[in-house]
Amino acid sequence: MVEITSPGLLPPSIDYAAMESRQSDARNKVIAPVFKRLGIIDQWGNGLKLIADEMKEYPNIELRWREVGLSFQVQFINTNYNPNGGVS
Repeated sequence: MVEITSPGLLPPSIDYAAMESRQSDARNKVIAPVFKRLGIIDQWGNGLKLIADEMKEYPNIELRWREVGLSFQVQFINTNYNPNGGVS
């Protein structure tokens, strides 16, 4: 499993039940437009949808996202993992 944890909860404007839909709420209203102009951000609210779409190419990897305490966490879990013998 690979786990990525980001401090801070999702903004209240983001619907947790619809995470794969395009939603956007920039936390830093100064840096976000600069990143967009530089081409670092191609489209607002596209990140998690791009990840979810890409993960469909890897059916043995489960994608989970959740809020834990005061953080947002994304997990990539190998569903073929066998703790007694590695990957099955």
